[in-house]
Formats: sequence, structure tokens, C-alpha cells
Amino acid sequence: MKIQKKGIIWAVLLILINTNNSLAQVMNDVEYAGKKMNLDISTGFQGSLSFGQVGLNLPQFIDNFVVGFKFRGMSSTNWTTFIHEETKQSVSFHPVVMAGVITLGGTNQFAGDAFRVFGNCELLVGYTFTPYDNMVYKCGNLVGDNITLGFFGTFGLEYFSSKISSVYIESGGGLKTIKGDKDSQYVIAAAWQGSGATIRMGTRIYLGTKKLKKI
Repeated sequence: MKIQKKGIIWAVLLILINTNNSLAQVMNDVEYAGKKMNLDISTGFQGSLSFGQVGLNLPQFIDNFVVGFKFRGMSSTNWTTFIHEETKQSVSFHPVVMAGVITLGGTNQFAGDAFRVFGNCELLVGYTFTPYDNMVYKCGNLVGDNITLGFFGTFGLEYFSSKISSVYIESGGGLKTIKGDKDSQYVIAAAWQGSGATIRMGTRIYLGTKKLKKI
């Protein structure tokens, strides 16, 4: 009977040791994957604009420091009507923005074996135009020649659903403006759209993680 009890105790201890080793391996693998280059795909709202975004985050050449390059397409969620406060002149149109985004950010250490928080600063440079208006009215770009600029700060939570992929939710805010014809009502109206709060959800697929063993 004593021998059986000792055998059970040893079996339980071995199971616990193997479990701890497995969890440690999972943790190490996830941390390793989390530093690799990754494909980043997201969608959400930026002020009154909805957007989709795709790009790459580079490998962490400095621990917990992330540099990314993305392409973002943004569109007004509805037809925009703007009435000038002083002149009472009104315009109605549907602005679209195509832009490149540079992100600089950081990540913290993992909590458990799957969660980590992160933060980003984003610099947006792009172009605003009115393709839907032109398609219907053949009016060209109502906004005219312009450069669209934006600066945003975000904070998010990332969950690793496997060792090579994660999902995340992110929120923050910032400012967007347009450098163009300062007297154009369309420029004035489109400049502020996209400023304010932002919220997005996305997924990341980590590349170059063939070393990792399956969970």
C-alpha cells in the first residue's frame, strides 16, 4: 500500500514538472515569436472616418521597441455636409484618404503566456480625394491638390491565439489636417475629418517562426 502511495506521489510530481516545463516552453516560444517581423491587418474608426489598414512591423532590433510601415485607406462613413460658420456656404461630398503610416511603439513583457500591452505613435502622410463624387458627377477631385497629414497615439492589448498569430484591440486619438487651398470649402470641411478618437481591431501573423514547436 505504501509503495502504491509513493508511486502515485511520484507520478503526480512528474506530471507537474512536465506541465511546468511545457508552460515554460510555450512562454519562451511566444516571446520569441513576438519579436519577429509580422504582417499587421486591422480595421476600425478614426474620428468620423472608417478605415482598413495593412502593413509590416519590423523585427525588434531593440527589445520591446517596434517600427512599422503600413498603408491605410480611409473613407467618410456617410455623405458629408459642411456649412461655413461665417459665410453660410455649404458643400456636400464624400472624401476618401489614401495614406502611408509610420508607427513607432513599444511592448511590455508578457502577462501569463499570451497577453501583452503595447503603445504606438503614428505619423500619417497621404492624399484626400473624392472618387465617389467624380464617379457620379464627373467633377474630378473636389478637394484639389493636397497633402494630408496626421499624428496619433494609441494603446492596446494583444492576445496570442497561437505561437504565430495574435489578435488585438487598440484605442487612442489624434489630429488630422490637410495642406491645400486654404480658401476651398472642401479642404476646410475635409481637414478635420479623421481627428478625434480612434478604435480598431486587428490581427498579426508572425513571420519566420519555423523553429517553434507546436503547442
